[in-house]
Amino acid sequence: MIKQYLILFMFFLFIGGCAQKISTVDYIYPDWKSRLEQQAQWQVQGKMAFISTEQRQSANLNWQHDEQYSDMVLTSFIGTRILSLKQNAQGAELEYDDNVYTDRDASMLLYRLTGFSIPLDNAAKWLKGTVESDQASYDEQGRLKSLIWQAHNGQQWQITYSDFIKQDGYWLPVKLSLKNNKIRIKIQLNDWQLN
Repeated sequence: MIKQYLILFMFFLFIGGCAQKISTVDYIYPDWKSRLEQQAQWQVQGKMAFISTEQRQSANLNWQHDEQYSDMVLTSFIGTRILSLKQNAQGAELEYDDNVYTDRDASMLLYRLTGFSIPLDNAAKWLKGTVESDQASYDEQGRLKSLIWQAHNGQQWQITYSDFIKQDGYWLPVKLSLKNNKIRIKIQLNDWQLN
């Protein structure tokens, strides 16, 4: 009788082990940076803090991006939508305070309505950490440590990368900060989804 229970117990252990999710292999593509650069469709969630001499604002971040479209949504910590900034080839549209505003330049539109600036032109490059520049420094794995980013409006940003994770064969940034002479932006990225 005990032998039958033992066999049954072993069978359930085996079935339970088979049902467990098989973990992904801990690897990095040798050409991870160029592959990540080509990943045009992605979504990331996290937190963003805007810090200036006058004020400090924090929000949850949900940013979706593909070849033709970008949508950055900021919400409060209780889930209330603060703003939604959509971009495409025609320009930008910002939903803010129950109104919709448009402009050719997403960064200027955001600054004009909220007082906060962020370099949104080619943001996918600095957000994913795939920039190749002589204005950048890298660690031994080829990951960005710091970067001077020149926005198309002439603003210069110091971007610092303090943490990365291994995911799907890539190094993906999880903690970074952007700074110019007026504002500092801290970004924590918790959930990358690459398509």
